[in-house]
Amino acid sequence: MRVRRRELASVILLYKLHGAGRVNLGLVVDTLRNEMGVTGRTAVNIVKRLRKLGFLSISRDSEGLYVELRNPCSVLEEYAMNYVRYRREKALKSMKGLEDPST
Repeated sequence: MRVRRRELASVILLYKLHGAGRVNLGLVVDTLRNEMGVTGRTAVNIVKRLRKLGFLSISRDSEGLYVELRNPCSVLEEYAMNYVRYRREKALKSMKGLEDPST
């Protein structure tokens, strides 16, 4: 899944304002609405997308719904390392095809 500019800006904003840790979902949605100028529905969709991308998780307790924010740098580092691993494997596969002893 691609990390879009809007989601990247959103997660950096949320991390800057709230830090890593547990934050009320309503506060997160209100922050996105007020700071980024998006509608409530769009803010909820951004939160859903950030969850799918691994930048946050959502939990429920007796008090309500909460968002657990992760450090965006660590998530982006995971994406980068997975990409490097993918490229390395792809390069190795293509080199094995070039070294075919039957030709």
